[in-house]
Amino acid sequence: MVQTMPPSPTLQDIFSTGQVQDSSGTKYPLEANIILPYTEALYNAIRRYRPATVVEVGMAYGISSLSILAALRETGGRLISIDPNQDKTFHGIGVSNVEREGLADRHELIQQPDYFALPRLLESGLTIDFAYIDGWHTFDYTLLDFFYIDKMVPKGGIVAFNDCGWRAINKVLGFVRTHRQYKEINVGLARNYDGDNIAKTLLKRATGRTNTDRYFQKLSTSEPNYDFYKFF
Repeated sequence: MVQTMPPSPTLQDIFSTGQVQDSSGTKYPLEANIILPYTEALYNAIRRYRPATVVEVGMAYGISSLSILAALRETGGRLISIDPNQDKTFHGIGVSNVEREGLADRHELIQQPDYFALPRLLESGLTIDFAYIDGWHTFDYTLLDFFYIDKMVPKGGIVAFNDCGWRAINKVLGFVRTHRQYKEINVGLARNYDGDNIAKTLLKRATGRTNTDRYFQKLSTSEPNYDFYKFF
């Protein structure tokens, strides 16, 4: 399958050079980014579902941001990125890339931890039509991201997860499947079960713990009874 990327000159330059640069022109190696097939899947999913408001947890150098915004440029809508380390760790490069692409008018950065930003967005009455969770990859932080995002996503909304091969992320997906009403949707990504060795690869395949991004559509806003629990 031929891999393409969203129609973004900034993304094309980044992937072709393997570098990013800050607003002063200082260059850094491209790291902590989603890979090319995931950019394509994000772009196509946004174009397909045409969300008015997208929230991403984790911005880094803005690779996912540019993928989302390239689609929003065609369909309309805005992106809110949550990243407390945009200036400190990533030298403001994510925001700089959005400005370089001419899409700053569709973008808002909240430079706070998710546990501050998401409750405040919920309190504001925000509706999220599409979310991409790629923040701190421990179970508790990822579950927190999903918990608050789920309360802002209406029926039919989409929640996507990065790095699903990680045990912590996969555990959260178990919660999504057992404690909320979502269905997984196909965004054209081939399943990848590669592990550090043959044994880990076989285990991933046997348990369905694919490395690829996974997307879920909300079927209902109802929640379980107060005493509900199901093993996940």
